[in-house]
This record gives sequence, structure tokens and C-alpha cells, in this order.
Amino acid sequence: MYQRRILLVATSTTLINSKHTSRHHSSTFLQSKFRIRNYLNNHRSCSFKYTCHKRNISTIYDLKNISKTFVYQSSNPSSQFSEPPSNFDHSTSQLSSALPNDNQNQNNDFYKPSLVIIIGWWNCKLNNLRKYISLYTDKFHVDTLSHIPPFYHLFLPWVVPDAVTHLAKELIGVWIERGRPDNIGFHVFSDNGTYHYAMLCEAVRNLANVNSNTLFSKKNTPAISSTDAELFLDSIKSCVIDSAPSPIDEKYVALGIMGGFLNKTSSLITASDPLHKNDVIQLTEPPTILINFLSIFFTLPIVKKYQTFAHKALNNIPGGAFDGRNVNYLFLYGPGDQIVPEEVVIKFINRLKNRNGIYIGEKSGNLKIVEKRFYPDSKHVQHFLKYPDEYINALKLFYGINK
Repeated sequence: MYQRRILLVATSTTLINSKHTSRHHSSTFLQSKFRIRNYLNNHRSCSFKYTCHKRNISTIYDLKNISKTFVYQSSNPSSQFSEPPSNFDHSTSQLSSALPNDNQNQNNDFYKPSLVIIIGWWNCKLNNLRKYISLYTDKFHVDTLSHIPPFYHLFLPWVVPDAVTHLAKELIGVWIERGRPDNIGFHVFSDNGTYHYAMLCEAVRNLANVNSNTLFSKKNTPAISSTDAELFLDSIKSCVIDSAPSPIDEKYVALGIMGGFLNKTSSLITASDPLHKNDVIQLTEPPTILINFLSIFFTLPIVKKYQTFAHKALNNIPGGAFDGRNVNYLFLYGPGDQIVPEEVVIKFINRLKNRNGIYIGEKSGNLKIVEKRFYPDSKHVQHFLKYPDEYINALKLFYGINK
């Protein structure tokens, strides 16, 4: 009888704790059951000691948490975020449509997401993401989950599929806890964030049994139903892609290393005018020795396998007639980006448009692609730092935020 009381109290406190976002949290009730069982086996004659149920998702912002899992930040409705100056020229931030919208009912094309997942660039620092998190939580009043993939993923790509599967299950678990909202958004940076977004979607497809990819492991992770995985994919309604994507090959990886780790790239403007209309940019080329090393690296079979998988995942991002889902994409780029040149981004946008054209008529999904091009003095993942008002206004236009 005493053991039953302990079990009842422990179960009740666990369920109560699982209703709130604590400093550390995990949705797996199975962990609590094992803790209770171990406690009963080891403490049969002593008094009950309360132990708080811990989740995996954290609200503590440090390098360990954000590189292993998602960090949760709730919105702050009372926060005052500075508005653009009254003399701000809004015409400079107008978004250009890259794909016409044939849907006659356009009232719901753009709307503010209830949760935004932010994924940082390679070798991104904590302080780099904080300003974007504050932008969503303080100005747009949107809850965020943020993650910075570990920098060693670039050199050990074979560990990425398991890591992405773990993240996908955590993400779906948080989504279930929040009542399965149907308007999830992503905001991703550079190739690192963009490819992780694509691979997360591919991992969720695998969990939904839509895609059977042997790179993803379903072992030793909490069970996610195929229905929930499918519904989570349906809930993705928007994705902002900042300074990406480019192919994963020796040239662009070398540029990424120079910019993200060695900090050796810069947009050198050799001639300019005040309106930035006739700027001439001198391109930076990565060192030959780095290119040669990466060329050998990409010939390794296990790296080739990952490279093929990552490119496939990028080409299969949700949206449009391809998979019947309604997803809006905003691409932020500019001619001053020497790590992911704007012509490479435009080439991908055109490929995404062509993909939608191939599948037109097969499924009813609506793909909306818009672009924001910044000036030549705005560098890779520096658009918000260089032109904060334009950046904010572009997001407001994209999400349909009027105030």
C-alpha cells in the first residue's frame, strides 16, 4: 500500500511538471517510470524524496545546450522593441515575388507563425543568434526554439543523420506538447542552417514512413507515431533562408571555412556610389591548398554518401505540388555575399520553381517564393547587422505583420 502511494504521488507530480516548460525538459514519460521503479527498489524503507522530472529541451542559453538540443525562449508581449524611424523608405524593403501565386484566396498566404525554429550558421556564436531570437520574441511576440549545429559536423558528416533524427524527435515532442499548432516557421542561416532544415524535414518523412532512408536510425530514441510526424510536416508553413544555399562541394565548403572559422573573407568593394547601383565587388577565392584537401575529402565514400543525401534533402524541401503542402519561402541574399554568391542562390530558387512546375497538377500544394536583395556592402549573414530596419520590414511584409 505504501509503495502504491509513492507511485501515485510520483506519477502525479511528473504529469503536473510535464505541463510546464521548466529549465530542462523532456517529454518522455518512460524515463519517469524507470526512475520511480528504481526508487521503489532502492528505497523501500525510507521516506519519499521528491525529484523534479527533467526534460531535454532547455531554456538555459549556453554552448552545451544549444549545440546538442533546442533552446526554448517564450515571447514577451510587454517588451518594447524599437520601430524603424519615421523617415524610413519602405519601398527599399519591398519583397519581389519569385513565383506567381495562382491561389485566388490569398488571405492566408502569409501569417505570423506561433513558433519559429532558428538554426544558426557554421561556427555561429551564442551572441550571434540572440538578436534574432529577440527579434521574434520581443518584437513579433513569437516563441522560438534555437539550435546551432556543432561545427565538427562539417568534418564528421557521418554523425549528422543520427543527430538530426534525435533533433527531429525532440522537435515533434515539443510540437505535441504545444497542442500541435498548424503554423510552424523556420528561420535558417547559411548552408549549415539550410541543410539542417532540409535534413530535419527528411528525417521527419522517415519517421512518417514516407521516406525509408537507411541513413536515419530509429533505434534508442522515443517513439513518434507516423501520424504525428506527417502532421508536423503539414504544420510547416514558412521558412526564411538567410544567405543560402550553395552546393556542398570543395569550393563552397572552403569559402565557408574561411568565413565561418578563419574569418578571412570580406566583401571588398573596389568602386561604389552612394546609391549602391554601380558597386564593383572584388571576389575572394579560397586558398588552393584548402581546395585540394577538400577535393580529397569529398572522394571518401562515406563523405560522398552524405553529400548525395544532403543535396537530395535540399531538393526535397516541403512545399508546392511536389508534396501537396502550402509553404512560403523568403530568400535573403545580396551581391556582397562572397561565401554564398547571390547567383548561386538565384539558381536554386529557379530550380525550386522548376520543381514546382514539374509536379503541377499532381497535388494541390501552394509554393510561394519571395526574395529580398540587399546592397553590395551587406556581407554573408550580416544583412540584419548592416540593414536592421530593412531586415525587420522584410520579415513584417513576409509574415503580414502590420504593426
